[in-house]
This record gives sequence, C-alpha cells and structure tokens, in this order.
Amino acid sequence: MAKMGNKMITLCTVAVGMIYTAGYITTESPKAEVEQPSQNITESTPQPKAPSSTSDITTKKVKSTYKDGTYNGQGANHIGSVAVAVTIQKDKITSVQITDCTTSYSQSYIDDLPQQVVDRQSADVDVVSGATRSTEDFQEAVQNALLQAKQANVSYKTQNTGSVTGNA
Repeated sequence: MAKMGNKMITLCTVAVGMIYTAGYITTESPKAEVEQPSQNITESTPQPKAPSSTSDITTKKVKSTYKDGTYNGQGANHIGSVAVAVTIQKDKITSVQITDCTTSYSQSYIDDLPQQVVDRQSADVDVVSGATRSTEDFQEAVQNALLQAKQANVSYKTQNTGSVTGNA
C-alpha cells in the first residue's frame, strides 16, 4: 500500500471536519427553532390602561396544535408522487384521503396508510415492503398537510399603534 502524503492527509482531515460540522449544524438548528417559539408565547392578561403614546402589544396563546379544516399535501421523488387531503377537527386528524398517486406502483400498495395516520395521529406509518418510495411520498404528503394546519394555527400578535390622550 502506498504512503499518503501530508497534503492528502490534511485534505482528508479538513473534508471530514467539514462534513461533521455540517451535520452538527443541520441537526442542532431545528431544536433551536422549535424551542424559541414556546418561550415567546404568553397568555395575555388584562391590565388597566394608562394614558400612553407607546404601542401596546398583546400576545395570545393558542392551545390547539392544528386549525380545523382540510389541508392538501404532496410528496414526490423520482418514481412519481402522492397527494393527500388531511382533515382536522377539534385538533385531531379525522380523515386522510389519497387524492392522487402517480408512483410506479399501484395505489393499492399504500391504501392502508391513511387509516394508520388517523389511528396514530401522526405521519409515522409502517413502510410498505416493495413500495418504500411510495410510502415515503405518502409520509411527506401528510407531513406537508399537517405543517399547513400548524401554520394556520400559529399564535398571533395584535398591535395597537394609536395614542391615548386625556385629562385626569
């Protein structure tokens, strides 16, 4: 076996270090994004209003995860795509329908997956042997629909920019 030169050893070391760093950044970033909103959400409490010329900001806490409605999602890869419609009622997944399936395999391979989503209240379903990519497309479609339902239900801020003046 030939001896590696110092330049090659240095290059390999830098490459491995960069890959490790990229993986660390990728896995740590979502944690920070998930933790941050929970710190900023507070329940509003009524406070007496005093004359003020500054803006009043009230943050309201939303207790449910999803907003009621039907949301569409799609998942795709090189073998085709799967589209779904996910219905949310009272913060629960009540129905999932496959609205379009253009994968290499028949939709019948993944017809049992919508019921698993309703039963588990999650996009985490069993992978169908022989239709792994179709299953992944289905999971991605459900995750996209649930993300839309979450984004429709995010807490909101109301801002009063008017000034209050008066005589006491």
